[in-house]
Amino acid sequence: MADQAPIRDGARALRDFFASRDAADLKRAAAAVSEHFHLPLAADVDWTGAEYDFNRLFVGPMAVPAPPYASAYQTEPALMGEPTLAVRDAYRALGLMVPDQGHTPDDHLAFELDLAAAMPGPEEGEGGDPVSAEVRAWLLGEHLPGWVPAFVEAVKAQPDVSAPVRMAVDALDGWLETTRPEAGAGQA
Repeated sequence: MADQAPIRDGARALRDFFASRDAADLKRAAAAVSEHFHLPLAADVDWTGAEYDFNRLFVGPMAVPAPPYASAYQTEPALMGEPTLAVRDAYRALGLMVPDQGHTPDDHLAFELDLAAAMPGPEEGEGGDPVSAEVRAWLLGEHLPGWVPAFVEAVKAQPDVSAPVRMAVDALDGWLETTRPEAGAGQA
């Protein structure tokens, strides 16, 4: 497994981006993603346009082309489906609670990235804690790789995706690759 610190830091930067509520949040979070993943971010971004694009792709009010929920990418998509409960159980197994529980489904990408950021790594005293190791193996080895690639493709299939959103999705795709058990240590 790759070094946990870069995985956690990348997860935090991406979590903040996908949890953004407005143009100011997007601007701050995109700058952190850009810095952490060493991806360019233009100085002249129209952040109001980026917010519109973010909402069009991920929030609504209309049906969104790239829902940021694991349940949407199951064989029979249904919000609050089995992945929602699995993520809630993973949080509980670590003695944590999903932020905003009851308002946003637990399998929202930002919450799953939050869980990845919260997990201790073997080098940080997880040691013999089989629960943390099991949650990490499930989240990074099975769950996220089981739906995030389809989410990334759904975003990339959309025309005219704003530069900050495209950058964050590219960073997410690269981050997911570094979490694979066979990924080399020290990658971001």
